[in-house]
Amino acid sequence: MLINKNYTKLLTATIITRIGDSIDTIAFSWLVYVMTGSRALMGGIFIMSVLPNLIVLPFAGVIADLFNKKHLVILSDILRGVFVLSLAVLYVTDLLQVWHLFAFVFANNIFESVANPSRTGLIQGILNPDEYTKGNSYISSGSSFGSLVGLGVAGILIGIIGIEGAILIDAITFFVSALLIRLMNIEYIKQTEEKQSISLYVRMIKDGFLYLKGKRLLVSLLLLSAVISFMYVPFNVLQPVYVDTVMNLGVEGLTYLGVAFSSGMIVGGIAIGKVSDRIRSITAIGLGFLMMGVMYAALGFVEYFELGFTFNILVIIVLTFAFAFFIPVMHAPVYGTIMKQIPQDLIGRMMSIFGIFGLIAMPLGGLVVTLIDDSVSVFDLYVVMGLFIIALALLYWIPNRKEEF
Repeated sequence: MLINKNYTKLLTATIITRIGDSIDTIAFSWLVYVMTGSRALMGGIFIMSVLPNLIVLPFAGVIADLFNKKHLVILSDILRGVFVLSLAVLYVTDLLQVWHLFAFVFANNIFESVANPSRTGLIQGILNPDEYTKGNSYISSGSSFGSLVGLGVAGILIGIIGIEGAILIDAITFFVSALLIRLMNIEYIKQTEEKQSISLYVRMIKDGFLYLKGKRLLVSLLLLSAVISFMYVPFNVLQPVYVDTVMNLGVEGLTYLGVAFSSGMIVGGIAIGKVSDRIRSITAIGLGFLMMGVMYAALGFVEYFELGFTFNILVIIVLTFAFAFFIPVMHAPVYGTIMKQIPQDLIGRMMSIFGIFGLIAMPLGGLVVTLIDDSVSVFDLYVVMGLFIIALALLYWIPNRKEEF
């Protein structure tokens, strides 16, 4: 697959942008903290990062299906690069204000939301259907590898070249990505000659949802993806509490878990890519889903055993690695199956619909964390969530185990 020049360029562009994004995540987080020092404003910026997705995603899928996906990704990368570059310039010239941060986050996520369905749809245009699972798995591993590298060098870069230099590197990665996508040779087939209008967009969004009617397989995958988004929130949000109460560590514990998680994603993505042509999709999805639940619960059960300080930390790192390992084992065949089931003229809308359900599920997961407050310990919550995933995995796999996707 890596001899496919178009795919190699897309994979390289993904890795490069993820390195830049991860560097920028650390730099921007520190910049926000330095400039505001306010948890309320930091929370407001987080909300501003979510809003564009909810607003744009329904239309982003239609845009991806109506226009040239390659050109949309290039335009998005260039615009994001320009905005990131502008942020660095404003910071260096002491002109940066708090409202600029809100505007930057909003605009940056608008462009990302528009481009994501198109970026995913590019895979359909450069790979054969039997390569979709493997292609998605390597993209997942490449993205995780980029994140791991970016997080690893972010602190060093900020110390050497400052926040502005780190942000500048992120801007450059977007321009490099745009160039790589520009060099891809993909045939564009125009989907409609109909005049662009609001009514056309609304109708196409409606057609996307109507397409799911009677598609039991796609609906089940949609709900499965939403459940995973929901269940992942406590794992992600409560990590600082887990590190403090279960690992008995400070901020360095988050680094250990972050490296373990990214490493697991990389290895898992490579592994499913290697065996994707020898394992049935339903088996990989069921196994990945089930083992995610097992590892999730095990991370909670650790607290009930007297393992000793050092061994306890090692066990948690291994379990976190294993949890992350099984994410691409499940996700890659899910997206590979989606691409096999959906025609090219609908792939953008379907990716948007899946994204919307995931976004809706995440606040619900956050609501669970908020409602339970301190009434349930973090390790007990991990156990409950893990057992819930195991039950859902069995309920999904048992009736579908003989299905051929």
